[in-house]
Amino acid sequence: MALVTIDTTTVAETDRLDFWRATVCDQFVALDVTPSTTGLVSGRVTASSVAGTHLRRISSVPHRFDRTTRQVRAADEDYLQIALARRGRTLVAQDGREAVIGPGEFVIYDSSRPFTFVTTDSFEYQVCLHPKSALPLSRAEMAESTAVALDGRRGVGAMLPPLLSSLDRAIGDDVPLAAQEAVARTIGDVFVALVRSTVPASAPENLHVARARGHIREHITDRDLDPAGVAAACAISVSYLHKLFAEEGTTVAGAIREERLQGAWTDLRRPELAHVGVGAVGARWGMPDPAAFSRAFRARFGRSPKAHRES
Repeated sequence: MALVTIDTTTVAETDRLDFWRATVCDQFVALDVTPSTTGLVSGRVTASSVAGTHLRRISSVPHRFDRTTRQVRAADEDYLQIALARRGRTLVAQDGREAVIGPGEFVIYDSSRPFTFVTTDSFEYQVCLHPKSALPLSRAEMAESTAVALDGRRGVGAMLPPLLSSLDRAIGDDVPLAAQEAVARTIGDVFVALVRSTVPASAPENLHVARARGHIREHITDRDLDPAGVAAACAISVSYLHKLFAEEGTTVAGAIREERLQGAWTDLRRPELAHVGVGAVGARWGMPDPAAFSRAFRARFGRSPKAHRES
């Protein structure tokens, strides 16, 4: 977690703009970096990483930052990111939405799709880049959470500023790898909580669907769990159960699979279960066929169960 500081004042004035653009792209993701001032550009980045999660603090004069479609296609970065404003106001645009954040507010954005940041004055952000493959979130959940202004002073969002500040203070300490991995997992849990806190309120869940989901959770480790058993437990027909889940944009089998994969995802990162084989973890969650479990896990999270555990 060693802290690195990069400052434009350390290079010749004639080289500062190119140096600054290269620094931003190296420490974040590939971007078009356009200062809004005509004078000498100044900027500062402090950087550290913990088990694949990157922590950054950036400050500079007014800017426009664009992540273009071309840059997305050419890059291999795949992060879900949070930018917490410490100074200045910023317009953030992604996925057809726009949000304005000021001091104490933050926004979630995704490196795998184009985005734009436009600052109106000098700014300072704390930014956290977390690998998407380490998050048990669906593409839809992540896409719905971007470019939404969130308050870091109340609600679930109040967890973020003190967490980032405490990580700042921990930078430079001799932190063992196991502790770094635990810190990264904690950051990931905060990402999940923040993303799921942005889901808009919806109509009350159908009573039959609520009962079905409750039965699925209660019996998820039963490898014979299927739509017929769920329907019987809810005293409704299988066809009606399928209709209810279809109205929510999913399927009964999909809901069962998601619960199982979420459970396996969590168990595979638990140190106390490191001695349990990957196939055995799948079997614990009602997926006894190792090959089928591995395929489903990779399709859902973008990497194999073994790679997830080793990460």
